[in-house]
Amino acid sequence: MRVTDSLRVGNLKRNIEAGLSNLNTVQNQIATGKRLNTVSDDPTGASQALALRATLVDNAQYQTNADAARSFLSASDGALSNATNALQEARTIAVQGANGTQTPQTLQALGAQVTGLIRQLTQDANADIHGKYLFGGTSTQSPPFQAPTTGTDPTPTYAGNSGAVSAILGRNNTLQLNTPGNQAFGGAFKALQDLQNNLASGNQAAISASIGAVDAQVIAVSSVRASAGAKLNDVTLLKQNLTRAQGEYQASDDNIESVDLAQAYVQLQSAQNVYQASLVTTSKAFQYSLASYL
Repeated sequence: MRVTDSLRVGNLKRNIEAGLSNLNTVQNQIATGKRLNTVSDDPTGASQALALRATLVDNAQYQTNADAARSFLSASDGALSNATNALQEARTIAVQGANGTQTPQTLQALGAQVTGLIRQLTQDANADIHGKYLFGGTSTQSPPFQAPTTGTDPTPTYAGNSGAVSAILGRNNTLQLNTPGNQAFGGAFKALQDLQNNLASGNQAAISASIGAVDAQVIAVSSVRASAGAKLNDVTLLKQNLTRAQGEYQASDDNIESVDLAQAYVQLQSAQNVYQASLVTTSKAFQYSLASYL
């Protein structure tokens, strides 16, 4: 095969271009700190990196959702704790009223205390976080329990709904955070209202029966609180796992995308040497003129 000057020029040109391209690639890697600056640098690695980036974005959102869920559940736990305390105070009042030695005036005074507990329970049931009410179902923009504007009975009516407030905490992992207020507090308000009426009437048998009714609501509200507490513990553990996974995903992405600078500087020196050698070789190959053959 005859090697013409045109063929030699083409080969030398390709060698120079390849050397320059390799040099530019290494320089870009050092400048950006990234091994992958274009898909063509490593198609397989680029595909893996894109998948990891999507996972990192999803995982970060799950962490944000978990933080919001923890705040919601913690606030719910606090409100339910206060409600339980109010009911326990009501039980103490019921026991006092049922001992058979109270005067009508004393029973009226005890009834007034129950009125105060109903108002306190209304505040607990209307607890909110960042302006969003916890116990109104999906109706979070207005207080779920509306106190009457007329009359002497402070027992509120429920204005929320039974909708679920949920958090997406992972693929196929959705957790309901709330218990609608009518389920959490409806029986408690009824028990306190009955106790108030029984104290006002002085009916000893009915007052005694109210003790058991209030006890049942202490158990009911405590059960709702226990559920919220269990969910809070689960979400706290999940957040820890998500945080650890985020670090692992990021490390995997760095291993794929980030450049080893020490190795890159060695490659840079090698690329520079190859490129310079290509230039020198080309220069020597075409340093002869027509006079050299005369």
